[in-house]
Amino acid sequence: MDDHLQLIKDFLDRHVDNPPGNIQPESVLEEIGIDSLGLLELIFEMEEKYGLSLPRDLPTPRTVGDLIEVVEKYKPPGKA
Repeated sequence: MDDHLQLIKDFLDRHVDNPPGNIQPESVLEEIGIDSLGLLELIFEMEEKYGLSLPRDLPTPRTVGDLIEVVEKYKPPGKA
């Protein structure tokens, strides 16, 4: 989970003009600067890094923790 949280923090540093410093699982994605386009970019980055393919009909995650749960659910066994 820490690895996923760090990936999200790194993404924010690269893509958000003023990223918040304290990202927690309960942080709301929109409030930390991840809009719908940014969420797609982040999901594509996570798919590439973790070798997973997320279904396109997933409900939109609302928080950082929701997104991490989705990644954990679809992550192939043995991937960090």
